[in-house]
Amino acid sequence: MTIEYRRYWPWSVLALGLLLFTVLIITRPRQPAPAVKARVWQVEAVSVNPRSLEPILTLYGQVETPALMQAAAPGKGRVGEVLVKEGQHARKGQVLMRLDSRDFEPRVIQARSDVEELEAQLEQERLRYASDLKALGHEQSLLTLLKTAVARAEKLLRKNLLSAAAVDKEKVEYQRQSLAVVARQLAVNEHQAKLTQLQAKLQRAQAALATAQLALERSQVIAPFDGIVAKVEVAEGDFVQANQVLLSFYPWQKLELRARIPTPFQAEIQQALEKHIPLRAQGESAGSHFSAWLSRLSGSATAGGIDALFEVAEGGERLRLGMTATLALRRPPHDNAVPLPYSALYGSDKVFKIVNGRLHPVTVNILGDYDGEQDESWLLVASNQLNSGDKVLITHLPNAAAGLPVEIKVEK
Repeated sequence: MTIEYRRYWPWSVLALGLLLFTVLIITRPRQPAPAVKARVWQVEAVSVNPRSLEPILTLYGQVETPALMQAAAPGKGRVGEVLVKEGQHARKGQVLMRLDSRDFEPRVIQARSDVEELEAQLEQERLRYASDLKALGHEQSLLTLLKTAVARAEKLLRKNLLSAAAVDKEKVEYQRQSLAVVARQLAVNEHQAKLTQLQAKLQRAQAALATAQLALERSQVIAPFDGIVAKVEVAEGDFVQANQVLLSFYPWQKLELRARIPTPFQAEIQQALEKHIPLRAQGESAGSHFSAWLSRLSGSATAGGIDALFEVAEGGERLRLGMTATLALRRPPHDNAVPLPYSALYGSDKVFKIVNGRLHPVTVNILGDYDGEQDESWLLVASNQLNSGDKVLITHLPNAAAGLPVEIKVEK
């Protein structure tokens, strides 16, 4: 008995220890599980205030002008002087270029001589007409006398007081004088036709003289307005043909910009022009800023849109033909428009409104750009789900979704 007790005693102690350890594990106090907190994103938001605002349509155009003057040579000749250079400013009345006047003066002298010659012929014709009228009276008086002489001779012949030969002689003189009267009458009658013919020739000669004088005047290219020399086509000593372009000149006050209005905005712009709503634009080209007005639309359009012509109002002194420019066109105002930073837009038409600390998606209509008081370009949207005082998320979250908890740290 003692031997068996000693054999099982260690095992009994071990079993008792295991039993006590199991009891302690089972009866130990349990700690409550820590609560899992959802992550709250720290974001920026903007408080919206829907109102009537002007969306901005960004356009890209090119400078041109409808008043480009291309001076051409009035006739064949040689270039005498070139007094300006390309890009140079010139004042109204300033001589820009001279052709050699010796190529044009002889034509003026010749045309003036033709005029003087025809004027002399006209005067000669008037004198001749006056002389013919006077001579016709004498011729007719003489014819009357000869007619009386013939009648007297025939009477004497019947009385046998005069020979038949003498009577015939009187008749011949009468017939000869009749022919002279007819010829003189013809000369008088032809006066008006000759006068008309000489006057027509004189008019042609006067037109030729005016043309020659005009060509002489145009041999000097004179600036018709204040402007800029666009291009000089010839150099001193060049021989030019008639109607060959010598230089191009344009007024910088009449510059225009041609820019394409996209098709989705075409109807809106046309309606504004028809209602005489002024559409302003701010432009920038090569660091130069200017203002412009939408003047008119082009007479033809394409599938991509229609060209618009803008008149430069102020600040266009540095613009030059052919320069490209960026235009910010202020479109007609839209009601319930909301300006937002571009970071607020998700996809093409969605923003998130923050309601009770959670995100709610809102579908919006994109109206265009907006240059508000923030001195930066924002987006202008419209939605009947955005009301005054609503907070819109402007922090762009990669995991933004409906119901996502957020906390506004910065509000604009």
